[in-house]
Amino acid sequence: MVSIKDSASLEMKPGPYWSSFEKFRTEGAKSLESIKGGTVAVLVTKTGQYRILEEDDFQKILGLARDVARLRSGLKLVLQSARIVQKHPHDSDSIELLVNAVTMLGSLPDLPTRDHFEPLLPESANEDTDDEVELDPSKIERPLDNRRVEARNNAF
Repeated sequence: MVSIKDSASLEMKPGPYWSSFEKFRTEGAKSLESIKGGTVAVLVTKTGQYRILEEDDFQKILGLARDVARLRSGLKLVLQSARIVQKHPHDSDSIELLVNAVTMLGSLPDLPTRDHFEPLLPESANEDTDDEVELDPSKIERPLDNRRVEARNNAF
């Protein structure tokens, strides 16, 4: 889970604002330099509005979202256990289930976060010009699909 210390670092402040992709493009990569930790830039285009943030901030927000999903699942389990205890108040197994669910929810480990993200390298860097690449999905052989079709045909 995100600690109280880390949650304070999630306070985001508004950064650069571009009212069109053309304005963003003309400023170039230099315009991204002002987007540092805790800053969110806004890019408005014809297709929508986009938020741009630094990788570290994205990883923190992603970790927080995962924590929320885990807590939500844990709370659902606790609620279901409580309903079982409500229906069977004298059943020791039901009470033990509720106690274990509450204990488990309280002891969820922190999710790991990344300090950095490895940059993606273009696939074409080591491209062999003699290789043939088939991009038409209908012409790509799918051996597993063929086995399923043959097995289904043999079943009849």
